[in-house]
Amino acid sequence: MKKEKSTKLELQYQNEKSRPKGVSQWNIAWRRFKKNKAALVGALIIGFVMFLAAFDSLIAPYPPNATPGFYVGEARVPPSLKYLFGTDKLGHDVFSQVVYGARSALYVGFGAAAIAMSLAVLVGLVSGYYGGLVDNVLMRITEIFLVIPFLLILLVFLKVITAVAPASIGGLSIVTLMIGVFSWASNARIIRGEVLRVKESEFIEASKALGASKRRIIFRHIFPNVLHIIIVLTTLMIATAILVEAAVSFLGFGDPAAITWGHQLQLANEAVKEAWWEGVFPGLFITLLVLGFNLLGNGLRDALDPRLRE
Repeated sequence: MKKEKSTKLELQYQNEKSRPKGVSQWNIAWRRFKKNKAALVGALIIGFVMFLAAFDSLIAPYPPNATPGFYVGEARVPPSLKYLFGTDKLGHDVFSQVVYGARSALYVGFGAAAIAMSLAVLVGLVSGYYGGLVDNVLMRITEIFLVIPFLLILLVFLKVITAVAPASIGGLSIVTLMIGVFSWASNARIIRGEVLRVKESEFIEASKALGASKRRIIFRHIFPNVLHIIIVLTTLMIATAILVEAAVSFLGFGDPAAITWGHQLQLANEAVKEAWWEGVFPGLFITLLVLGFNLLGNGLRDALDPRLRE
């Protein structure tokens, strides 16, 4: 009897083990993402820049803002084994400055995107689901932010801050905050439109009939179905913030104490023909990083979109 019971238990265990397990949505998304070669290239580019930012002090041959070429008459020296990306007019090693600038670019990109997308998701979900007076008020506020020339306001605000208290507030933090606060409106309208589409689905009506609360419907049913749009908009927002910060620094309104790729482009603007390497390499890294986020965003959209799942 004991042998028969043990045999039955073993057979039952083997049957349960051989039974196909359900595949989660995240596993399906990961499987789809791995098939997208362009998305993998984008993730590789972003990972490379993050690696530079995380280990900048180990990778860069010279300390931040060091001028190894200034004292030996090697300012604006072309790329060589000693200076991989050459030197600028102040004698900075361009390669070292590019490596240190990666951290500033990621700080501004992720920080501004976190602020902007938090506001956009909140406004888009609430406005799209509740409608009526709430929708009208939030959309009017959104339209006000859409017509504000935030780049001009950013430049003026930074100029005022620099004149009043030049050393009291970090320039990169101010740029990050301003970009995030003034760039959420267009994303909020896109999210709202997607929420309006999902809200009319049958499973939302079924949830209402079952007595689900509005909060549960918004965050458990609507939010997962607009997540793919949010992810794509987030990646694009990161890329936009990086470009805006580069433009601000290039125009001379950034933080002079921070090492940024835009500031390197500003220094290279004076001698484009004589020292092309000063601006080519920082500009190349800006282009690669922005391209990486765009490729990654498109790949995540295709992988997470429930309408495209297998």
